[in-house]
Amino acid sequence: MLMPLAAWAAARNNKTGGLLLMEDFTAFVCYRMKATMKKVEKYMGQRFEEYGINLAQSFILFSLLERDGLTLTEIGNRTGIENSSLTTMVDRLEKETLVKRGADPQDRRVIRLFITDRGRDLAERVLKMGVEFNRRLKDSLGDGEEHFLKGLLKISGSLEDMKK
Repeated sequence: MLMPLAAWAAARNNKTGGLLLMEDFTAFVCYRMKATMKKVEKYMGQRFEEYGINLAQSFILFSLLERDGLTLTEIGNRTGIENSSLTTMVDRLEKETLVKRGADPQDRRVIRLFITDRGRDLAERVLKMGVEFNRRLKDSLGDGEEHFLKGLLKISGSLEDMKK
């Protein structure tokens, strides 16, 4: 018989003298962050579908709007996209003629990524949607709750420190 995790933990605590303390995993901060991000990706994915890109690919294009000619490493650091995924995404964006690869003039071993006119046009249209969505998310927090976003940055920083 299956029972909710919290009920299992309570029953287990009774049998072990209270040694096992466990809460429902759906209350874990990391679970809630992941669940929320999945909803964001689904929502924005549906809106970006007509443009042929996904949320992560939009971040690549936005990075190039800010500063064209970044290396893949710079884009990965900026967007948080892993190298293996980033290469696949860039291949697709290049196939769609939204970006193009080019050699670095100072070091031909370094590959830089440049946004095309078509990519710039698409990125600017999609950026408007992203800005509006971001505004709606912030509005949903309500007055005084924007400090929550700063808390997310602290969590991110703590995770970076744990890596060291």
